[in-house]
Amino acid sequence: MCGIAGIFGSGAREHRDAVGSMIASMYHRGPDAQGLYVSPSGMCVFGHSRLSILDLTEAAAQPMISPDGRYAFVYNGECYNFLELRKEFADCGENLISTGDTEVVFRLLVRKGVSILPELNAMFALALWDEQDHSLLLARDRYGQKPLYFTRIGKLVIFASEVRAILASGLIDRKADSKAIYSYLFYGAIQEPFTIVSGVSLLSPGSFMGIGSDEQEKIITYWKYPLEKKILSSLELRESFTRAVKRHFVSDVPLGLFLSGGIDSSSLVAAAVHGKESHIHALSVVFPGQPSQSEENYAAIIADRYKIDHRVIPITGDEMLKLLPGALDAMDQPTVDAINTYIVSYAAHQAGLKVALSGLGGDEFFGGYPSFSDVPRMLNLRRLFAPFRNQIASLFTRYDPFAIKASKLARLFDISVNLLSAYLVRRMVFSSRQIKLMAPEFAVFGCSSGLSEEFINGLKEIISKRDPHDAIGLLEMRMYMGQMLLRDADVMGMAHGLEIRLPFLDTEFSSDALELEPQVRIPRSGRPKWRFVEAMGDWLPEDIGKRKKMGFILPLNEWMQHELKKEVEEGMHELAHTYRPIQESMVSDLWEQFCSQPQKIGWARPWALFVLGRYLKKHRLNM
Repeated sequence: MCGIAGIFGSGAREHRDAVGSMIASMYHRGPDAQGLYVSPSGMCVFGHSRLSILDLTEAAAQPMISPDGRYAFVYNGECYNFLELRKEFADCGENLISTGDTEVVFRLLVRKGVSILPELNAMFALALWDEQDHSLLLARDRYGQKPLYFTRIGKLVIFASEVRAILASGLIDRKADSKAIYSYLFYGAIQEPFTIVSGVSLLSPGSFMGIGSDEQEKIITYWKYPLEKKILSSLELRESFTRAVKRHFVSDVPLGLFLSGGIDSSSLVAAAVHGKESHIHALSVVFPGQPSQSEENYAAIIADRYKIDHRVIPITGDEMLKLLPGALDAMDQPTVDAINTYIVSYAAHQAGLKVALSGLGGDEFFGGYPSFSDVPRMLNLRRLFAPFRNQIASLFTRYDPFAIKASKLARLFDISVNLLSAYLVRRMVFSSRQIKLMAPEFAVFGCSSGLSEEFINGLKEIISKRDPHDAIGLLEMRMYMGQMLLRDADVMGMAHGLEIRLPFLDTEFSSDALELEPQVRIPRSGRPKWRFVEAMGDWLPEDIGKRKKMGFILPLNEWMQHELKKEVEEGMHELAHTYRPIQESMVSDLWEQFCSQPQKIGWARPWALFVLGRYLKKHRLNM
C-alpha cells in the first residue's frame, strides 16, 4: 500500500521538485521508501511512497521501470490473485525479479493492456507511462477502494493518491469548491467528481483514463455492476467467502483484523480459522461507561469460541479529545464518518500491525442497513399521502428547521417520488432548505440534490431495470460506501501506515454476492443479512447470528456535550466567522438546539460544520 503522484505533459521535468513535495506530503502512506522517476523525454515525472507489505526487498521498489526502459509504473494497491497470474510468466519461461504483486500487475499491463484490469482481484490505483508513445494511463479498481485524483494546469496533468498531495505541489490555487461543500453538507462527504479543491477531480471507480501525445483525456468504464442472477447454495456461498478471506491473509508483515462483534467481522474470524489460518490477531475498540454502544460482550464470545489473540482497546471521551487533532489532520477531505476508522487504525498501529482486515461491504451486499426497509416504507408513505403532499411538505417545513425527522419528511413530500430520490433523502445530513438557511449564497444551486448531473445520470443507469432491493444495495455501494466509507478506510488507515483490506469486496466473492436473488437483501422476520448468516451456519454463535445490527458508532452525542464540547463549539463558530457564506446566527441556533435536544438534532449536523471549519482552516482554502 502506498502513495503515488505524477505530472505529465510538455515540460513536466521542470516540476520534479513539485512531485517530490507531493510524495513528501504522503510520507504517512509509505514510510518505508520513496522513489522518483523522470522520463528521458522529460514529459513524465512519477513519484512513489512505499508501505512494504509483499516482497520487502528493493526488487519491488517503485517507480518500476521495464527492462527496455520504455515503460514506467507506479501502483497503490494489493492484488490478491497475483500468484495465479504469475504462473502465466512461468509458463512462458519469463523470469520475474520480485516475489510480490506489483511486478506481476506491471508486466501484465504492458503485455495485455487495459484488458487485464477486470481480471485483477485487487484494490488499486495505478499509473503507466509509455515513453515511446508519450502516453499516460491512470486506472482504479472496480469499487474504488483506492483513490486517484487529477487536475489539469495548462498543458500539464497532475495526479495523486490524495487531494492534499496535489495542493502540496504548489501548482494550483488553494480555492475551495462551493459545489463540493454543498454536496458535503447534503451527505456528510463530498460526492464525485467534485473534490474540496476547485479544479481537482476524482477518477471514477471501475474506469481508466488515457492521455496521449495530443494531451486529450479519454475516460472509459471497464467494469459495470452485473445484471445476471444465479443460485448459490449456502455451502457454496460460505466456501466462496472462506476463499476470499484466505486470499486477503497473504502478507509478509504482521496482519490482524478488526472485530466489532457484529455478523461481518465475526464471520471474518470464523472463515479465517476454518481456512486454516494460524496466529489470528483481533482488535476491538470499546467505550467504557457507554453500555448502549458497547459490543464488547459479542466480540468476547467469538474470540473465546475460536481461541484467537484478542486485544480490547478502551477509548474514553478524554482520550478521544487527545486523538482528535490527529484525526482531523489525517482527513484528506472533510467527512463526518472517519473518526471511528481513525481510532481502530490507531489501535492496530499500536499493536504493531501493518495490515488489518475489515468487514466493510457486508451490509451493502446482504441488506444490513436500515435503508433496505426505510426506503420502501418512504415510497409507500409518499404514495399513500400523494393527494396531500403540498400541505404535508408545508407543515413540516414550518416545523423546527433543524429537526432530523421533520426535515427529511418535508424533503420527501416536496420532491418527485422515485426510489433514487427517496434514497437520497434517507442519506441526507442537511436538506437543501437547511443549507440555504445557513448559506443563502448556495441558493444559486437551486433545489438540486447536491450531486452533479453526470453522477445522477450514473446512478440512474446503475439502478435501471433493477429490483428495488438490488437498487438500494447498489446505491449504498456507489454512494455511502464509495463516497465515504472506502475513502475513510483508505485515508485513516494510511494515516497510521496501515493497509486495510476488505474481503467482502474480493472480486470472486463480491461477484457471487451481487448475482444472488434480490430477496437476500430483504430483512426476514426483522433480521437483516439472514442469507449470509444462513450460509455461515454453525460457524457463527447463535447470539451473534441472531443479533440486530448495531454498527460501530462513536458516542459522539455524549462526548460533544461533555469532553468535546468546547472544541466543537469553537470550531463551529470559527467556520461561521471565517467562511463567508455561512450565517453565524444559524450556526449558533443549531448548536444551542443540539445542546438542549441532542437526539432531536443528531450529532452529525454540528459535527459536519465543525469538521468543515477545521479542514478549511488547516489547509488555508479560500472561496
